[in-house]
This record gives sequence, C-alpha cells and structure tokens, in this order.
Amino acid sequence: MNNYKRAIIVASALLCLHLTAVAQQVTLNVSNVTVKQAMNQLRQKTGYTFVFSSVDVNTARKASVKASNESLGNVIEQILKGQKGIEYKIEEKNIVITKAGKKSAATKSRATQVQPRVGSTRRITGQILDEKGEPMIGVTVMAKGSGAGAITDLDGNFVLDGVPADASDLHVSYIGYEAKDVAISSGTMRIKMDPDNKQLDEVVVVGYGTVKKTDLTGSVSAIKPDEFNRGAKSSAQDALVGKVAGVNVVSSSGAPGSGSTIRIRSGASLSASNDPLIVIDGVPVDNSTIEGGSNLIGGINPNDIETFTVLKDASATAIYGSRASNGVIVITTKKGSNGAPKFDYSANFALSTTAKRLDVLTADEFRKFAPTVTGVPENAAFGTASTDWQDQIYRTAFGMDHNISMSGNIKKKAPVRVSLGYTNQDGVIRTNNYKRYTFDGGIAPKFLQDHLSLNVNLKASYEDNARIDEGVVGNAMAYDPTRPVKTGSATAATDPGLGYFIWMNGNAPMAIQTDNPVAQLELQDMRSRIYRSIGNMSVNYKVHGFEDLQLNMNLGYDVLKSKYNKNVPDLAGMMYTSNMKDGTGLAYNSKQDKRNTLLDLYANYQHTFGKVHDFSAMVGYGWQHFWKKYNDTSLSPEGKELFSPKHSESEYYLLSLYGRLNYTLANRYMVTATLRSDGSSRFAKGNRYGYFPSVALGWKISEEKFLKDNEVLTSLKLRLSYGQTGQQDIINDYPYMTTFTVSYPESSYLFGDTWYTTYRPNGYDRDIKWETTTTWNAGLDYGFLNNRIYGSVDVYKRHTKDLLNTIPVISGVNYSAVLTTNIGEMDNRGVEFSVNAVPVDTKDFNWSVGLNYTWNDSKITKLNTVDSEGSYVETGAISGTGKFVECFMVGKRPYTFYLAKQAYDENGKPLEGQYVQPDGTVSTTEPRYANKCALPKSYLGFNTQLTYKNWELGITGHGSFGNYIYNYVEANQYQQQVYSDQGNFSNILKVTAEKGFQQQQLYSDYFLQRGDFFRIDNITLGYTFRKLWNSNSSLRLSVAVQNVCTITGYSGIDPEIYNGIDRDVYPRPRTFSLSANLNF
Repeated sequence: MNNYKRAIIVASALLCLHLTAVAQQVTLNVSNVTVKQAMNQLRQKTGYTFVFSSVDVNTARKASVKASNESLGNVIEQILKGQKGIEYKIEEKNIVITKAGKKSAATKSRATQVQPRVGSTRRITGQILDEKGEPMIGVTVMAKGSGAGAITDLDGNFVLDGVPADASDLHVSYIGYEAKDVAISSGTMRIKMDPDNKQLDEVVVVGYGTVKKTDLTGSVSAIKPDEFNRGAKSSAQDALVGKVAGVNVVSSSGAPGSGSTIRIRSGASLSASNDPLIVIDGVPVDNSTIEGGSNLIGGINPNDIETFTVLKDASATAIYGSRASNGVIVITTKKGSNGAPKFDYSANFALSTTAKRLDVLTADEFRKFAPTVTGVPENAAFGTASTDWQDQIYRTAFGMDHNISMSGNIKKKAPVRVSLGYTNQDGVIRTNNYKRYTFDGGIAPKFLQDHLSLNVNLKASYEDNARIDEGVVGNAMAYDPTRPVKTGSATAATDPGLGYFIWMNGNAPMAIQTDNPVAQLELQDMRSRIYRSIGNMSVNYKVHGFEDLQLNMNLGYDVLKSKYNKNVPDLAGMMYTSNMKDGTGLAYNSKQDKRNTLLDLYANYQHTFGKVHDFSAMVGYGWQHFWKKYNDTSLSPEGKELFSPKHSESEYYLLSLYGRLNYTLANRYMVTATLRSDGSSRFAKGNRYGYFPSVALGWKISEEKFLKDNEVLTSLKLRLSYGQTGQQDIINDYPYMTTFTVSYPESSYLFGDTWYTTYRPNGYDRDIKWETTTTWNAGLDYGFLNNRIYGSVDVYKRHTKDLLNTIPVISGVNYSAVLTTNIGEMDNRGVEFSVNAVPVDTKDFNWSVGLNYTWNDSKITKLNTVDSEGSYVETGAISGTGKFVECFMVGKRPYTFYLAKQAYDENGKPLEGQYVQPDGTVSTTEPRYANKCALPKSYLGFNTQLTYKNWELGITGHGSFGNYIYNYVEANQYQQQVYSDQGNFSNILKVTAEKGFQQQQLYSDYFLQRGDFFRIDNITLGYTFRKLWNSNSSLRLSVAVQNVCTITGYSGIDPEIYNGIDRDVYPRPRTFSLSANLNF
C-alpha cells in the first residue's frame, strides 16, 4: 500500500512538472523556416532540447510559428504541425518525440536503458562529443533495425542494453548536427558529431545589425581567429594574415607590439589614408597616429576576439559612408556563455631569434679589402679588434603570454565574461621589450520577458614599450668591424662617448659619423606608455505587442593617453651627431591624449508577409566626436630648455543619417539597398555633407526547384552590387582653414640661450571635399557535398574621383607654392577566389584545407587639371635629402618606381655611371623612367589542419607576387664608402665589395629586384588531454614554429615590405613556442 501511495505521489509530481513545462510562456516568431531551424531557435530561447529519431520527424519540412507569450505546448504543436503519426512528451529539459503509441527511449529508461529483444543480445556503451571534443547532452542513439535506443547523459555517455547480436550500425541524431550512421565496434565507442552547416545559418555582423551568411548580398568575409595554429602572436591583426581574399596585412617591423599596414583591395587613395575603418564592438576607432606607438589596435588582446568580419564591396561598406572607401573591419569580442561558469587559462612561452642577417665583411676581410679601394691612404691605421656588430645588437629573445577568462550566465538571464591578459616579449634586438596588460569584461542581461536586452562591454589596456632606435640595424652593418665596442679608458665617465668607441678628430668627436650601435642601445632610454579604454553600452528593446520592431541605442567611447620619453646622457656619442651636436644630452617628453565618443540611435523592423515575402528595414542617426591634444618638451638632463615646446589640439564631428532595406522573395531572390548621409566638420559648409548609396541583388540558385534536391550541390548564390563610399580621413582636421605647422629643428632660431621653434603657414583649399569611390561587384558563393567544399568568387571594379593630389599653384595666391586639392582619379579592379575543403572526415581522422587568391590592378587616370605627358608626383623618399625613387603618374599603377635604366656590358656586368637613353644609346646622362611597381599584383593564403584522435597538426602560409623591391640597403652602399675624408672607416656588404659600384648610384634600376615570395608562417603540433577530473576539463599542449621559412629570389633580409623600399628594417624573428590551454 505504501508503495502504491508513493507511486501515486511520484506520478503526480511528474505530471505537475510536465504541465508546468507545457504551460511555460514563450515568444517565438519565425516564418517559412525548416522544422530543424525552428527547433533550434526554441532551444536557444528556452533551453529545451528536442529528442527524436530522424526517421520519425521530417526536419526539412517548412514551418511557421507565431507566438507571443504563449504556452510551450502551443509552440511545439506549431513546429510539429503536419508531422503525422507522432507524439511528444516533456521530460526534464527534453522534448521527446516518438511515433504515436511507441514509448520513447528516454521513457523506457531514465538511465538510457531499453528492454532487450528476445534472443542473443549485447550491451553497447559509448560517448558522444561535439566538434570541439566536448560531451553532448540529450543526443538520441538508436540501434538500427531494433527498438533499442538511448539518450546521452550529462557527460555525453550512453548505454544500450539488449542490442541484437546481428545489429551492425547505430543511428545518432541531434538538433543542429548532422545525423549519422556509425558502425558498432567493440569497447567503448567515441562518436564525434559535426554541425549541420546547411541547416544552421552562420550569423555575420554587419553595420548596425547582423544577417545570416546565406542572406548576404555584399562581399563579406567572416573568420574566427585560429585558436590552435596561431603561434606567439601579440597583435590582433596578425590573425588576418593570409586568411581573407582581398586583404593584405604587412607588419611594419619585427619589434614586439609593432603595428601593421592593412589594405583591403589595395586601398582607394593616393595622398589620403588607405587604412580601413576598424569597428570594435560597435565603436569605430580613430585611425590617426599614436605618439610613441605604431599599432592602432595594440591594446586589443587577440585572445579576446571572437570574429573578424571584413566588409569589402560598397554594398557592405556604404552604411559607414564617408569612412568606408578602404573597406571596414568589424571586430567582435567574446561574450558570456550559457550554463555554469567556464574557465579558460592559456600560457605561451616563446624563444625568438633572427631568421637572416646581412652578410658583411668580417674584420679580417675588411682589413684585406679596404686598402685596395681608391682613396684609402696607404698608411691607414685599422683597429685590432674583431667585432661582429650584428652579434652585439641581436640576441635570442624570450617572451611569454598569459590569459585567463571566465564565462557563464547569472541566473540564466545575464551572460557574462571577464578576462585578464599579460604579455611580456623581448625583442631580438637587445634592450627592446614590450609589455601589455589587458582587461576585457562584458555582461548582457535581459529583462521584461527577454524584450529588453542590455549589452555592456569594457576593455582596458596598458602597453609599456622599451623601444630602440631602429637605425641600429643599419649602423651594425656599417660600423668598422676592427673597432672595439668600448675604449677601456680609465676616464670613460668624462670622455666623449662615455667609454664607447666613437670617431675622434683630435680631441673632438667627428661631426659626421655612424653612431656606435651598442651605445645607441645602452645609452638611449626610449620608452612609450599607452593607456587605453574602449567601451560601449547597447540597448535593444523589442516593442511589446509588436516584436517585429526593435529599437536600439549604442553609447560608446575610445579614450587613449600615450606618453613617450627619450633620455640620453651628456657626452653620449649620439649627442655629437644629433640634438645640439655638442654633446649636450636630451630629456625629451611628449604626451598625447585622444578621445572618441559616439551615440547611435537606430530601429530595426523585420516581418514576413504571406510566408514568402520577407522584409526588413533599418533607419538610424549617428553622432561622433573626435578630439586629440599633443604636447612635447625638449630639455637637457639638467632641465634646461633646448627647443621651445610644441602644442597642438584639434577635433572634428561627424553627424550621420543612415538606412537599409532588405527584401527576400521565397527565400530565393534578394535585394538590399542602403543610404547614408554624412556631415563632417572637416569641410567648409558648401561641401560638408555627402551622400553614399548602394544597392545589391542576390539569387539563391540552389533553392530553385531544378537544383533543390541535388545531392552534390549544397548551396549556390549569385551576388551583384553597386555603391558609393567616401574618404574623409585627409591631411588634418582643418584642411579648408589656414593652419600652421611646426618647422624642422634646423629651422629653429636662437634668441639668448634658447632655440625657438618656428611655424610655417600651410596652403589651404576652401573647396576641399571627400574622395568618393564607386564600386561594382559580382560574386558567387558555392558549397558542394554538404559544404565539404565551399567558397566564393568575386570580381570587382572601382573608380575613385576627387582624389587628393598636391599640385603647383601660381606664386602669391596661397601660402604655399603647392596645394593639396581634389583633382585626381584612379581605377582599381580585381578578382578574389577562396575555397575550403574537408577531403577526409572519419571517426578518428579529419583533414581540412583552405586556399584564397587575390589579383588586383590599379591605374591612375588623372592627376591635374590638364595632364601633360610624363607629368608625375614624386613619392617614395629614400633619404633626408629630398631623393625619391617612386612616383604617381597617369597611366601607371600607384607607387611605380622612377629610376634610370642601367647599362650592362656584353658579360652582363653593370657599367658604372652608364645609363640607357630614350634612343637606345648609352651615356652618363641619367634619364628616369616609370616602370615596375611596388604593389603586388596577386596574393595567396593557405592553411591546413590535420586531426588524428587527440593529435592536431596545423600549417599556415601566405605570399605575394608581381611586385618589385628597391634594395636601398645595397643601393646606399658603394666601395669608396669604406673610408671618408675625415679619416673614419665604414664596413660594407660582401656583395658590394665583390661587384659593387665605386661611387653611389641611387637612381640605378640595378637595385630593383623582384619581390615575389611565399612564407610558411606557422607549423603547430598539439595534443589534447580530455576529461582530466570531469567531462568538462581538458588540457591542450602544443609546440609551434613561427616564420618557418621564406621562398623567394630577393637578396635582402625580407621581401615582405609594403612600400617596396627596403631600408634598415627591424627583422622579423623566427619564433619557437610552447603553449598550454586549460579549460574547466
């Protein structure tokens, strides 16, 4: 009797729980989606998981749900409408669907056990894992051909009892994952599930909203940083190298924490900025330079980044208007997760060394060669030392990186994530060190039955960079190898040079000499400190009773403070060649403050009419304010003012109205239109506003009836777009007003004991306005074999008008003899191709490979009011004496080299001082030609990853082709350079000693070389230990090599140089690292 009562109580409790669950209030509005998509959206909203066999439910069937605060049961019935012969039951957080009259596997056994068949049977055990190796809860496992079935538990485990001995396969299914049949094996089975990419549409972040990847009509690429094969990367933009077609990322230096040049489709300007707009969690950041730093996003920890979204064509970028001509990069950081708190700790330890050094004469070779050079005295005295100056400045550098993060959900209503990061990286040049401390926090609570969403993000960083004068690279090459690092003098503390060897002319240091590179490193204290905080608060409200309408507000800020100090003591050798040039030391201090604040108000509306007409609209208003201030002082170590202090302060405002319309017919035909109006205070009233429209069409060919059931073709979409974007990041914040610029130190005047800096007026143009770029784009997105092979092809053409160019003006009509104004035009065209494939995907082994290729060509079509033949604008400075080796010329690509054609003898040896003339003759006249370009014609990116059980191997690489490099390191060398008339010696390259010119020949194209290369960026090997102390804990250990090798015909240190001029560049190191990643 007691057992009977107990059973009644348990049954009553279960019934109450079931009724409570069924009565739960749910809001869900979807139209004409698959049953699988509707199930997945319900799971995301409520946490309830559908459990069923794929043979019982047609998940590809279309369903529509319209429910506002309705019961869970009502919503389930709408999802399953039209599915015949089935019934469902809610058990805990599972919605179990079975055939009518048939008990579910879960009902048969809460411990996943079912009744065995009569006859010979066996037990099957195993674990189900997702694509990341994490246990999956609630997965349905059925033995084919029998009634034996189970549902996985909290650890992803299942047990099937009573499986017929002749059963050969298990059928495994779960919402959002591909159902699969797996051969039954002995022992505990481990089955890995794959996401159903055809059903689960990836959501891509675009301007002021998100869109499903399958619904994109513009050229957009979204990537996640490679968490496994990334090596020891300290800069966020490194994750983009070689990963996106049309994007070229070139680091400006091998120093830790240095910035990169990023170009999307080669840029669209000549004199204005070609940098893309970068948006971090809804906050567009200022692209202007940072005092004491070169990395615009150096304060962003790469470990905090969830996705990069690159917007390339006008349809995607026009919503950003006057800042989008060079493309847009949207960075979205990681957010909180559902469920219990999860912790992630990662550590990286790295050793870096130089991959290649300049091949210079040794001390013995120098002593032997120098006397043979014309002009070197017979009685020249060489030093007795043998100093390898490159060994003196380079070292094996150690670095480490630590990151810890926590993500979870507060009361299932507020996803939260917090992370801390610490980076400490030595440079391969001595005394160079970079430290970074980062904090990232975000919380996204929901209120009012999920109608009101709040998303708060806060990032803070501190960068401490012990910098070096990168001129030490060239000085280590040129310094006399027969001289010692230090003199060993007993009076070193009071000697010029402070005990470091410097060249003396009697008792006084020589005024013109190469600085001792070791003294440069050890006597100069150069340090920059950058404090930065980026944050935003976005509010989203779904209007009650009219949930199709969402109101949004985004408040954001970006605050930066940088300090740069350079301290050099009195008597240091560098103080005789720079500063006051009399040995007076230097205490230079500069400070920069930047502040960017914004407000965006916009509304989104989305509704489906008649099941086939999907319509959405967005309209908004934007306000953004940019302000910056700069101050510096130049004092002696005793505090005496050497140069008058400098001060500047500027600001500008940007006001915007913008809107977007999207229409989709029958999930096949799409049209998108955008319009943005920008008003910038950088321009005079008559030119202050610009209008930037775009329109795009899309056709999902694979959704047509004649292709929909094709088993090979998964997706095929055609895209066409047209639009206009602008560029307002030009010259300065007041280009239409009279402004003054601080003159060079050489232009200072001495009044009393103080040197005063002078200011010179700049030319100005009251009619200046933004550059405007018009873009046409055609693209094709494809996927085959259930997206085992997928990618895209894009063809584009761009025309930029009102290009800024500096032209001569009539003397006296302006403050300057030249004026920068809107007068140029340029065409740009290209092709982009990407393909990703999974050639092998088995239970234990997976191999994936990705490849992207870009071809790009640009041509300048206008530079002046009237373009005369051969007119050009000089660019590509190679020295401080006004020498240039590149030009902008009509009919040529930007940054085309402008050099003289070297003449050669019959044996192919260059004839010194002899050049080919326009008529083909040879003489000493040096006519220059515009020929060959610094910009690559094509780019290539490659990545592959192999996984075998718990082992992983990843390889990435990239390259560029069709460009040329001017080897200024060699061009600046000549044999007679070994000795100066002051009596000091300089070292030279071995190639210069063997076949170099006697005199300097800077304008000879002999020093122009092909810059084609392919670099293997990373090779990483790792192993993952799973279930350390519970099913959610894991440890991954990996070893990696970065900058593995470079395949190139270029003779210099490194062919990857954006502007095509190889000067004394801080070399990219080769890095060996050990990483550990602990999750629990």
